[in-house]
Amino acid sequence: NYRWIILAVCFFTITFTNGLTLGGLVVFDRELLDYLSEVTGGEVLRQELKLKDAITLWSTAVFAFIAGIIIDRVGVRALMISGMFLLSATFYFYAQSDSLADMYVIHIFQGMVLSMSGMVINVVLISKWFNDNRGLAIGVLLAGTSVGNGIFPQINTYLLTISDGDWRQVMIWLALIPLAYIPVLFAFIKEKPEDVAVKEDNQTSNDFKASSIEGGFTLQQTLRSANFWFLSVMAFCTFYSILAMIGHVFLMLDGEGYSPQISATGVSIIFIGGFIGKVISGKLAEMIGRKIVLVGGVAMMLLGSLLIVSSIFYKNPLLIWIGLMLYGTGWGGLYTLIQLLVADLFGLIAIGKIMGVINIIDTIGGGLGPIITAVIYDSTQNYLLPFLVISALLVIALISSSMLKIDDKAIEQSR
Repeated sequence: NYRWIILAVCFFTITFTNGLTLGGLVVFDRELLDYLSEVTGGEVLRQELKLKDAITLWSTAVFAFIAGIIIDRVGVRALMISGMFLLSATFYFYAQSDSLADMYVIHIFQGMVLSMSGMVINVVLISKWFNDNRGLAIGVLLAGTSVGNGIFPQINTYLLTISDGDWRQVMIWLALIPLAYIPVLFAFIKEKPEDVAVKEDNQTSNDFKASSIEGGFTLQQTLRSANFWFLSVMAFCTFYSILAMIGHVFLMLDGEGYSPQISATGVSIIFIGGFIGKVISGKLAEMIGRKIVLVGGVAMMLLGSLLIVSSIFYKNPLLIWIGLMLYGTGWGGLYTLIQLLVADLFGLIAIGKIMGVINIIDTIGGGLGPIITAVIYDSTQNYLLPFLVISALLVIALISSSMLKIDDKAIEQSR
């Protein structure tokens, strides 16, 4: 069945785009701080370095809605291939960069990559290909973000080790990965089931197309829905929280005296948990209820955050590792549900535009997370207060998720 080939290709696409631009880059922070401090002749603050992470996500927000319009009108294939070419170019020019300003410009283009080949475009494609088993498919797809963000910190740390800390050489090596993957996208990506002569589990592609149209919301109707805003507030708060943690856990553990490999493992633990949460949550939501799984994911993330805060008080490493695993697992579950609920609550008519708007909101939060955490750290020289801010935002997310109105029976009947 061709839709599973589509899922596999999208899985690896999102593994590379997210892993290379987000999780994989944090292990370069120590080398970049040292290099930039050396060339400027003064200390480079973490908030200055972490601004590049925020720029990536804010750039994604700027281009997300435009990408959504293009997706709805002309499809995904050309965008995905162009995004991979651009991703390769960003790593090539990263290796040539000599200043923070150079890096800031590169991260603008990495944000474009996430709009062209990242989460939104892949979720839209999978939603078009999967009517039944959509929850499972989206969960498996989004597990790719955890795989990428989990393995690339380890890969990049290893590459830094064998290159004697030559981060420029490692960037050149990484530029080859998206180039090698472009032929796969060209060969296997199809826009919709009608493009291949197959039938989808007891439904023809025409049946699929009809069911996708019925009950769909326009963008204007969606913006008037309370569910949209509850979902958006939750997305904003949780994206702030996850990207603040991802962006700083390596530096936090490094500051506690852990080796680079152990510090990178802290990042990987979040994404291992995220992988587990993403794989099981989509199908589980369709079995026991979307709201139960969603609220449970936010609650688990909040509990993990509180354990990490406690570890700062009590200097207990066990609390850090347990907290990071809960944090990542909860995030994975709710992240899948956000994408699933966009299709389930608002339909497929304008899914590209709707996901583009939500992507603008959540990436603004995600961009603020690392930079505000860095600003607070630079002023306090401690991660306690910024992590308390994360916990407070997760309380808001928990309240917002509990206010969503979700009728599982009506959703299943509309498919």
